[in-house]
Amino acid sequence: MKARLDSFDYRAQPLPSAIAVSPETPTIDYFRQFPGLDAGAAYDGPGFWDLPVPVMKSIEVAPEDVVIYDGEGYPALRDFLKKQGVRHVLLAGYNTDMCVCSTTAGYKNLSQDFDVFLVGDATIATFPAHPTPRFATTSAVCFAALNLFITQVSWVRPRSVEGGR
Repeated sequence: MKARLDSFDYRAQPLPSAIAVSPETPTIDYFRQFPGLDAGAAYDGPGFWDLPVPVMKSIEVAPEDVVIYDGEGYPALRDFLKKQGVRHVLLAGYNTDMCVCSTTAGYKNLSQDFDVFLVGDATIATFPAHPTPRFATTSAVCFAALNLFITQVSWVRPRSVEGGR
């Protein structure tokens, strides 16, 4: 797959450098001038959509690692964490507005049974309506603050554990 992705010519028609939109119908004007969701060859090049799409690099899992998938549901995660004696959860990640909020390991589930602290400066939200993730992340973290504690990386300190671990 790597060889195929590396050998593909990703060049296509350049994106427009400017788009004029009116205050009355900006969405219509935008899509008339630039169908940005066009899945044709104009912007992605011929054959682009036939490439294998690596969504992410695989996470390496050791035999002793525990992996709980969303499909297994929250009770499997909750029971495992409780069996390990976990009482507090530091939560961070990408898609604060979705994944960190609502998945099996999201704060809406975890906060039912654990003290959850969202590490605000170690999260990022999706930002389709904004030019940067800053606004969406701030909104997601502020919304989360209604239901749980927000912390930041500099406030997190490891606790000494008996046995030097």
